[in-house]
Amino acid sequence: MWHWPIEYAGIAVQVLLLLRSAWSHLLTKYYFFYTYIVSVILGSALLMTLLLRMPALYAKGYWAVQFVTLVAGYGILLEIMNHVLTPYPGAERFARTAGVFAFFVIFLFAMIAPFIKSQWAPVVVIEFERDLRSVQSLFLCVLLGVIFYYGIPIGRNMKGMILGYGLYIVTSLMTLAVRAYAGPSFSAAWKVIQPFSFDVSLVIWLVALWSYCANPEPDPNIPLEQDYEALASRTRGVIDIIRTHLRKAARA
Repeated sequence: MWHWPIEYAGIAVQVLLLLRSAWSHLLTKYYFFYTYIVSVILGSALLMTLLLRMPALYAKGYWAVQFVTLVAGYGILLEIMNHVLTPYPGAERFARTAGVFAFFVIFLFAMIAPFIKSQWAPVVVIEFERDLRSVQSLFLCVLLGVIFYYGIPIGRNMKGMILGYGLYIVTSLMTLAVRAYAGPSFSAAWKVIQPFSFDVSLVIWLVALWSYCANPEPDPNIPLEQDYEALASRTRGVIDIIRTHLRKAARA
């Protein structure tokens, strides 16, 4: 079982990451991120307990834990958006609202899917992960596009968080795509690739979040907020035009 040493190494890095965050007073700086780390640690502890004491429940427990950590992992994206876009309240509010809305649409679909398919099954979690990772990758790409286009300065903490999370999302999407194509024959390789890619992300996070590094002060000449307000104004204008046409059509 090649994946077990990899998973044990990951747990060790997670614990070290959490201990270092307490020592460096980072827990209150990035509470969404560390909530995710805590959820993964607790999930791993639960799975080990089931494996040793109630192995018959391990499979169901694994998929339940996977589902919970997927939900908690979405907080990392909110963490990144919050810290990168904080100087631009309009754009930050829009990105956060859009991100939360997209998440809840997928989450509600994942809740309804088991009833549609008559029973809860691991495939529901796999499909949920694929859909959620796709949305996460889209938002991360948009965020990176905004960062590079406007030249928004970010510190070491955010660079590491983005790099580690981006690497894990890309690897997850690739392995999920191969798994959907290859089927069960890819399961053995997936059990190694998935935790290994997560371990790499954990090491990146450990190095980048070893100590607190705030984002540099943004250039006041960056026109992101003005561009957002202009876009929002044009969007409101289009919505008003559509609403007017709908009212006229209703009266006709």
